Amino acid sequence: MNINLGEEISRRRRDQKLTQEDLAELSDLSVNFISRLERTKDQNISIQKLDSIARALNTTTPDIINNAYRIKKIKPENPVAATPIFIQKVTNELRKLPPDKAERVCKSLIVLLKEIN
Repeated sequence: MNINLGEEISRRRRDQKLTQEDLAELSDLSVNFISRLERTKDQNISIQKLDSIARALNTTTPDIINNAYRIKKIKPENPVAATPIFIQKVTNELRKLPPDKAERVCKSLIVLLKEIN
């Protein structure tokens, strides 16, 4: 199941009348990264980077993820796993970890999720 976080990020950025350069500066990421994320289906993004973007857009990571599902009108196979409270709990646990460990956990979760599908 593919969702395009870049579409949701781009929509929110444009709604706030921000340029990619503005968002890059606010999130402390490169313009190149923001541009690639918005225009491609490459969703290789760490939770830390997604959190930075969410904060820059005055929203939360779970909100971006949930709205990305809605944009594509994708029904999660397991609705319980996609509820905002579940995503919030996972996000909160990840924030407790050092950044390098959180990134490794995210990558492992992605591999696991792909194997399940």
